[in-house]
Amino acid sequence: MKTKKAFIRHLNVLYVFILVAVLGIAVFSCKKTNPDNRIQQAYDLRMNGNADSALVLLDVVLAEDSTNALALYEIARTMHHIGLGNPRQLFGGLGDMQDLIGKAVENDPDNVIYKFYQGYLSYLGAYIAFMQQQPDASEKVKDVVEVYESVLDQKPDYNEATLYLVEILSVPKNMGGDSLKAQEYANKLVEMDAVFGAKATELLLPDSVNRVEFWHNVLEANQGNAEVLEQLGKAYLYKDSVNMGIKYLEEAMKADPEKDILLMDIARFYLMSSRGDSLKTELFLPDAEIMVNRYLETEPIKPLKAYVYSIMAWVKDGLGKTEEVEIMRDMATEIDPNVSKAFGLPPLVLFASPEEISHYYGYFSRPF
Repeated sequence: MKTKKAFIRHLNVLYVFILVAVLGIAVFSCKKTNPDNRIQQAYDLRMNGNADSALVLLDVVLAEDSTNALALYEIARTMHHIGLGNPRQLFGGLGDMQDLIGKAVENDPDNVIYKFYQGYLSYLGAYIAFMQQQPDASEKVKDVVEVYESVLDQKPDYNEATLYLVEILSVPKNMGGDSLKAQEYANKLVEMDAVFGAKATELLLPDSVNRVEFWHNVLEANQGNAEVLEQLGKAYLYKDSVNMGIKYLEEAMKADPEKDILLMDIARFYLMSSRGDSLKTELFLPDAEIMVNRYLETEPIKPLKAYVYSIMAWVKDGLGKTEEVEIMRDMATEIDPNVSKAFGLPPLVLFASPEEISHYYGYFSRPF
C-alpha cells in the first residue's frame, strides 16, 4: 500500500512539473491567453481531485497579474479546499486566505461573489475564535457583520447573507452579539421571503419554544416547500424523534431532488447518535451505511464523493469492519488527495463555479 501511495504522489508531482512546463510554453507563445480561461481550468482541476495542480496554475496567472481578482478568489478557495484535508494548515493559513480574498474585493469592489466568500471566511475566523475562546472574538464578529453588510449594500436581496448576519448577531453580547440588530435583520427577511424569514425567526427563538411546532405552523402556510420540510425534519432529529425526522427529510428530497445531500445529514446524525451507545450503534449504523450508499448513487462531484468515502470509513469503523476502514480511506484519498478530514459537510460555497453567485448557507451554530 505504501508503495502504491508513493507511486501516486510521484505521478502527481510529475503532473505538476508537466503542467508548469506546458503553461510556460503557452505564456511564451501566446501573450493574449485569456487568464479567466486558465482560472476555469484550475477550477476544473480542483473539482477532479487535483487541487495542488490547480494552485500551481493559479500562481502562474497571479504572477502575470497580481491584481487579477478572479485568480485571488480562486486561490483562496483552493487553499481552503486543501486546508480541509489538513486542519492545521487550514487554521494556520486562514489569515492568508483572508488577505487574498480581501485583495480580490479591493481590486473588484463591485463583485458580490468575492464579498460573500469574504464574509464566509470572516465567519469561519470568528467561529474558530469562539471555539478557542480567543479574547478578540468579539472584534472578529464586527468584521463578519461589516463584510455581510457590504454584501447587502450591493445586493439587498441576498438572503443568505442576511441570514448569516442574524446567526452571528445572535451570539451572546459578551461574544460580540447584538440581539436587537439580529432582530432587525430577521424582520427584514420576514418581509422579503417567508421561508428565509422563518429561518431567521427560529434562530432567535428562546430555547423553551417547541421548534417542531414552529415548523409545523410554517409548513401549514407553505405546503410542500422543500426548505420547510427540511427544517421540520431536522427539528424532529434534534428532539431525537428519528422516524419523524427521516420522514420529513425524505419528503424534502422528493419535493426537491437537488436536496439529496440531506442523505449525508441523515448518515451523520446516525453516526453522532450511535457514539457511546452500543444499542444505537447496532440500530443506526447499518442505516447510516444505506444512506451513504444512496448518496453515492447520485454521482456527486469528486470532492464530495471523496468526503463520502471518508464518512463511510467512520461507519465501517463503528460496525467493527476494521479491514474495510482503510480501504474506504484509500478510496477517498485516491479520488481527492485533499479530502476533507472534517465530520461536517464541506462548505458548498467552495464548489460553485468561479463566476457563479453562491446561494450556500450552512449553520455555524448547528451540526446540520
